[in-house]
Amino acid sequence: MAAIRAILSALAGAVQRDLGTFQSIAGNNFFLFVALVMLQPQSGEFLLLLLGLLLLFPLSTDPLARIPADRYALWPLTRLQRLGLRLASVLFSPVIWLAVLMLLLKAHLVQALAFLGFAIAIQISTIFTRNVVHRAPQWNVLLHIPQFPGPLGGLVRNNLRQFLSVLDPYLALLLAAGAVAYRFSPHPNSSAFPVMALVVSLTLGTYAQCLFGLEFGAGLIRYRLLPLRGWQILLSKDLAFLTILVILVLPLDLIAGITSGFTMLAVGHHISVRERLPQRRWRFTGGQLLPAGAVQTFGGSALGFAAYQNGLLYFAIALVAWAGSLYLYGRAWDAHREGVQ
Repeated sequence: MAAIRAILSALAGAVQRDLGTFQSIAGNNFFLFVALVMLQPQSGEFLLLLLGLLLLFPLSTDPLARIPADRYALWPLTRLQRLGLRLASVLFSPVIWLAVLMLLLKAHLVQALAFLGFAIAIQISTIFTRNVVHRAPQWNVLLHIPQFPGPLGGLVRNNLRQFLSVLDPYLALLLAAGAVAYRFSPHPNSSAFPVMALVVSLTLGTYAQCLFGLEFGAGLIRYRLLPLRGWQILLSKDLAFLTILVILVLPLDLIAGITSGFTMLAVGHHISVRERLPQRRWRFTGGQLLPAGAVQTFGGSALGFAAYQNGLLYFAIALVAWAGSLYLYGRAWDAHREGVQ
């Protein structure tokens, strides 16, 4: 029993540290948007539902998966002890806590059980997918992203894979899909689509502050050794961002969305280059809400909506701002690299 208690104690600490990584959502632009929308609570319920749905996937992971498989296999535990450890580890699952909380808050038993069943289904599907990908890597969708043309093509593909390993693009996808579905309703309001394009851009915008957030150690050294200028490295990351953005806003309003996206990148370069913010995979990215996030949110929305209403002038303004930021912070990257060398 002493061995089981020691393992469970270590597991509790690992779960606690892992839950701390979800605090990144407080620095996400979408969190700021939801806070503003929640001034009318009924309008924000759907957005909170989407957030909760996506967070269920990382929250529903198997607690024992935090233990390296090779280390777990070497532990001198009997079959009965491993079974006891498996049963006890269920109590460390955050979705169990949420289900109990729902009951304590007087939720209906059926609702709590339905939530728990949905979370268990997500956990089973997640474990199954992870095992399939581990045994047959060809099923990993991210490995099938095609090579982009040009000398930066490999970097763009790598950055696209990184971007798709955080939750922001999937939230933007759900929002865009909902807007597209609304387009096929009996009497859609045409003014809703540029607004949704701006919301999609805003949802992706925090990542523009964290372009190097998933680069650690060797990754950053690789960038410093590549025979590329700083603006080219930033461009490869921007192109990955813009690829996802264009795909999502194309059926909504391309001009409004891309204008806002250029603004997001123009502002985000400063944080990405000057104040690198480390990120975790399969979490929402966490940036700086003030002032960068606020400038992205309100500046990007204003320029994007102005481009929708008044034509390409405001698109050109955003494009020039992005190009200037790319040049300026590309030089800052080069200066820092030369200083390190």
